[in-house]
Amino acid sequence: MRAAALVLCLAGSGAAADEALFPAAQCAAFWQGYQDYLGTDQTEAVAAFRAVALRLSSDAAAIDAFIAAQRPLMVRMAEAYIYRGDRLNRRLFEDMIATCGAYAATQPETAHLP
Repeated sequence: MRAAALVLCLAGSGAAADEALFPAAQCAAFWQGYQDYLGTDQTEAVAAFRAVALRLSSDAAAIDAFIAAQRPLMVRMAEAYIYRGDRLNRRLFEDMIATCGAYAATQPETAHLP
């Protein structure tokens, strides 16, 4: 519910604010959750996507709050897919990887990411 309120709050300021949350901040949360669940170092990806979000929105507190709220959800999605083999979460997980990868190629802060 809190994340939805943040989306509504930032969405009123235009398309850049929308893009700051999705996919930019959402990808930061995804890679942070991925790091939390699998223990792999995704610090560079998290920082790069956060930098994109901050460039698109001047509200750093809202961006960080959104990432913090989404992070545990990304952990649960990874767990449901990897540990339990849940098909819906597998699709969501794969969609996030594809979305973040395609988006990363279009932004200067993330273009260097693999």
